[in-house]
Order: sequence, then C-alpha cells, then structure tokens
Amino acid sequence: MIQFTAWPPPDWTECVVTWDYLLQKETPHPNELYEWCDSYASDSRYHVHGWQKTQGFAFRFEDARVATVFKLTWTCQ
Repeated sequence: MIQFTAWPPPDWTECVVTWDYLLQKETPHPNELYEWCDSYASDSRYHVHGWQKTQGFAFRFEDARVATVFKLTWTCQ
C-alpha cells in the first residue's frame, strides 16, 4: 500500500489501535503495524494519525476491504 500524508477524505475507513491494546502481553509492536501496511499487496492508500492525541493510532484506509483485513489481523477496534 501507499502511505498518504495529507489529511484523508472523510469516507475512508478508520481502524483505531489504542495504547492499552499495544501494551498488553503478546501484542504487536507499533512498527509491525506500519510494516504490515507497507507490505500489504494493494494499490490503495492508508493514513496514520494520533488518536485522541495520546490514546493510540488511527489508521485510515481508502479501501474498506483492506480496513477489514487490518481489523481481523490486529484485532483492534
């Protein structure tokens, strides 16, 4: 996928990954989430921004199908 650095359109699908989830035992390191996005076989785009400033990360995906796979892979909200 391609990382999108400008603010994404509002119709992109959001997946929130909280610090509470990331700090649990046997959860991914934040860099693994980025690596997954960069290596996922898709021509769509994604955007990452802080969620509620310090509560976690908001990953936004142009393709809702990719967002679904992300949610299932990382069991996030």
